[in-house]
Amino acid sequence: MRSTVCVLLSAALVLSGATASPFCDSAEDKVLCEQLVGGASTWGEAMTNALSGVQKRAEGGKSVAEAVAAKLPAAGLPQTKEAIVRTCQWAYDRMMDSVKACGGLVKDSSSSAIKHHLSPISYGDCTQALSEFDLSVPEATQFDTEMHKLSTTLLAIAEKNPSPSP
Repeated sequence: MRSTVCVLLSAALVLSGATASPFCDSAEDKVLCEQLVGGASTWGEAMTNALSGVQKRAEGGKSVAEAVAAKLPAAGLPQTKEAIVRTCQWAYDRMMDSVKACGGLVKDSSSSAIKHHLSPISYGDCTQALSEFDLSVPEATQFDTEMHKLSTTLLAIAEKNPSPSP
């Protein structure tokens, strides 16, 4: 019963605009931020929890990157298709590398280095490559939107680092 009351109180705080976590007060999507930080009490815990959550969600997008080729129209130059598929795979790999790199920087409390690695947490290169050829893969667009939302949430958490950046 007591845990139910705590959960309901936390949900009410999030819905009212107040956040239970000081790491989420500047996040655009406070509910998402609260889910990612998972009740962390320190900035390091908050970043580690959030990066872990983002990594899990990003790993779920691997199937999107792998399915781009099958979603492209049959008509079209093979070179164009190959370039798009390579770009989408590269965008996915770069994004995953960035998430993993951020995890190693949390211990150093290096906000500036973390912010540098947060910028490539995007699938925009893939969606941009598709749009250059007037193509659309809705799953890729949806994944890009989700990764953008997660990236901006990570940035809001990174901004709360109490340690000065080296």
